[in-house]
Amino acid sequence: MRRGKSVQIRKFMLIDSTYKSRILRGDKVTTIRYGSYEVRPGGEVYLVITPSDTAVAKVRITGVRKKKVRELTNEDAKLDGFSDVKELLRELNRIYGELYGDDEVTIIGFEVVKRFDEGIPLKWLKGLNYREPAEIARLYLENQDRLNLNRETDFILRRIYNEGLGRAVRTFGPKRVQGALFRAHRRLYEEGLV
Repeated sequence: MRRGKSVQIRKFMLIDSTYKSRILRGDKVTTIRYGSYEVRPGGEVYLVITPSDTAVAKVRITGVRKKKVRELTNEDAKLDGFSDVKELLRELNRIYGELYGDDEVTIIGFEVVKRFDEGIPLKWLKGLNYREPAEIARLYLENQDRLNLNRETDFILRRIYNEGLGRAVRTFGPKRVQGALFRAHRRLYEEGLV
């Protein structure tokens, strides 16, 4: 038996982009990972699609179970978006290399609580200390008199709040939008508002 790594999931889970539509449709409500994963049931994490490293949803963890590979069932496969356990095992072997019957996997159940149709770059979430751009824009507007940010930053944050992140990025470009968000976050932090 190979020993799996132990990984803690705190803020986000990486998922291959091929599963995005299945997850957002509700056809895939678990992820099965080789090794031992620690994550808090009831907690919420961002679902980040690779290789683009873009958050497409926030999910609530509904359960965590550990199993041996040989104990996986057709029901486990269906919850993970596969037709049967054979198809699931082929995919797990493709991702992790050959798995054996005694290898341990962690089954993480989740439900989508919030979708981000246009996605949020993971590096932006990290730079905003895992606050969503819409939340930063809202907090800015509620406290703008205390924050003293320039007109361009004000204009960009209003666009995010009123029309969404994607529209702001299309209008101003990603670098200017990221800069405005980071400036607002820094001022909100300095004022003790985040």
